[in-house]
Amino acid sequence: MEYVAVAFRLRSETVAFSRFLSKNGIMNEIVNTPKSAGVGCGLSVKVPPSMFMAVKRALFSVSTKSFAGFFLVSLKRGEVSVKTL
Repeated sequence: MEYVAVAFRLRSETVAFSRFLSKNGIMNEIVNTPKSAGVGCGLSVKVPPSMFMAVKRALFSVSTKSFAGFFLVSLKRGEVSVKTL
């Protein structure tokens, strides 16, 4: 399983971005940021990899001061790997 984690340094901005995506019809979920990403407030917005470009455009259309990065998270056989996008 793979997903894109959109990490922020502030929980309030994580929640606000999740709500923004939902209002714009983009499926998302708030999840714990993988520790191996080493950034953020501990929460990220999880989106399907197929929605990455739409989410990236959405992020740059809103005002945010705490965006920490995009990460591709892969879960295979109980192991988590994180790659910066």
